[in-house]
Amino acid sequence: MKKIFKIGCLGFIILIALIALIVVIAVVASGGDDSGSGSGSSSNSSKSEEQKAHKVGDTFTVDDKAEVSVTKVEEREQVGNQYANKKASEGGTLVAIQWTVKNISDKPLGAFSTPTINLIDEKGTKYDADIDATSNYAVETNIDDSKIASDLNPGIKVTDVDVFEVSKDSYAKGKWYIEINGSKVQIK
Repeated sequence: MKKIFKIGCLGFIILIALIALIVVIAVVASGGDDSGSGSGSSSNSSKSEEQKAHKVGDTFTVDDKAEVSVTKVEEREQVGNQYANKKASEGGTLVAIQWTVKNISDKPLGAFSTPTINLIDEKGTKYDADIDATSNYAVETNIDDSKIASDLNPGIKVTDVDVFEVSKDSYAKGKWYIEINGSKVQIK
């Protein structure tokens, strides 16, 4: 009887853990779909935005919830400091972006509701940030007021950084943009 109770408790714990995992996955999926659908609905208008893309330093509103601005763009071979650094891969370059987000809504913006950022070439190819390089650049620049795991409350403005690794040859050619929830900022 004691052995059955232990297996029963273990089974109960595993069941609770699985339910918790399913809830987390559902929250992440719905948060991702939310920002993805905003991006998708904005992609219809992205052709018109391409002609009137924002410039570095411009402040604009996304999703009627946040004001954003790309404040600085740097092409780098390495980011970080003497203790933690990341070098660009052979044939690559690092594009470091500093940007601000201010919650202009009357409700906190959760981690999955804050604007998302991608680097895009003129062909429309999207690039995700390099997490390691981004962390090292944040340490180098002493910018760490991003809201990764907490809400961005109304009226609060934070600075965030992202670093993208792309082909050096590709980056040297053509136009490049930062896309924030469907709005484009021309950076090159």
